[in-house]
Amino acid sequence: MASLGAGVMHGRSIEFGKKYNVVIHVRSSMSDKKGTLITHEVPQMEGILVSGATIEKNLAKVALIGVDNKPGNAAKVFAHLTGAKVSVNDIIQTEVSKQKANISFTVSKNDFADAKKAVEEIKTKVGCEGVFYREDIAEVSIIGVGMRTHYGVANMMFSTLAKEKINIDSITTSEIRISCIVDKDQGDKALVAVCKTFELDKPVDKRSYVK
Repeated sequence: MASLGAGVMHGRSIEFGKKYNVVIHVRSSMSDKKGTLITHEVPQMEGILVSGATIEKNLAKVALIGVDNKPGNAAKVFAHLTGAKVSVNDIIQTEVSKQKANISFTVSKNDFADAKKAVEEIKTKVGCEGVFYREDIAEVSIIGVGMRTHYGVANMMFSTLAKEKINIDSITTSEIRISCIVDKDQGDKALVAVCKTFELDKPVDKRSYVK
């Protein structure tokens, strides 16, 4: 969650806590509230598919349209971005024909100017027909263990966003997360809706469990 925009804790700090079995207690210095305990999963969590949700607003999307569908072209694009010291996330490559493919990815807004410059330099070398840039986006993610192998979870998320009339720009998945790119001005609304659907507004022992 820290790496997906939850803030407060740096992603690497969570990795070290897990590696060395260190319990992390996150609290506010301005109140006496209990805060958040970061530790190994408690028994009650074993049946919960979705354990959290996050939003990342400091993002921009780059899409190269109509890249020549040849071996090595994706490598050329990302090698050039690496040379510009741009970190990329959520890479999607789609074959649109035998001759052409689309490549899209997201970057931090801090890297957007460098990413744009790098793409403009490399686009003609990979036969790109056009480039699309978006800065008005947010990424809403749900996090949990084994979500990709449990049917219905993705549909619940997509149906929730559809019910709220929130359009999904793109989707990425992994074993532990499902992420949707949406319009930035609908990001908070999407996060609230998803949290309600997966009962993240309830205590752990009050949520629905997977049998």
